[in-house]
Amino acid sequence: MGAAVCVIIALIVWYIKYFNKKNQKTTRQKAMQPVKCPLCDSNLFVGENIISKVYRPMNVPDQLMIVMGCPHCYPRCEPGLKRICPVCHKEVAQDQSLTARLFNKALGKKHVHVVGCSNCHKPRAD
Repeated sequence: MGAAVCVIIALIVWYIKYFNKKNQKTTRQKAMQPVKCPLCDSNLFVGENIISKVYRPMNVPDQLMIVMGCPHCYPRCEPGLKRICPVCHKEVAQDQSLTARLFNKALGKKHVHVVGCSNCHKPRAD
């Protein structure tokens, strides 16, 4: 009788541990967004956003956007991270940013197209 009680307790402990591991895996997957910073290429967690400026008017399908970085690389870069331009592949200084176009779709998510950094994409002179 004592052996049966020990086996039942062992099964209950195994059952609890198994489902705790399963729940921990799903919570870890939810904590990461499938979004990366275009400058430092670091993964963004839930609640972290890319720091940017979008210029008006808001009702047009194509807007100018300036991307400064993410919490990992702006205003100060974390140790071991480099801010690299995705267009010219050169290092971007802390006071520089990316120029991008923001496309507002009628249905679905917005789309961002990076045009270049402050070095490789200079604004046109009038």
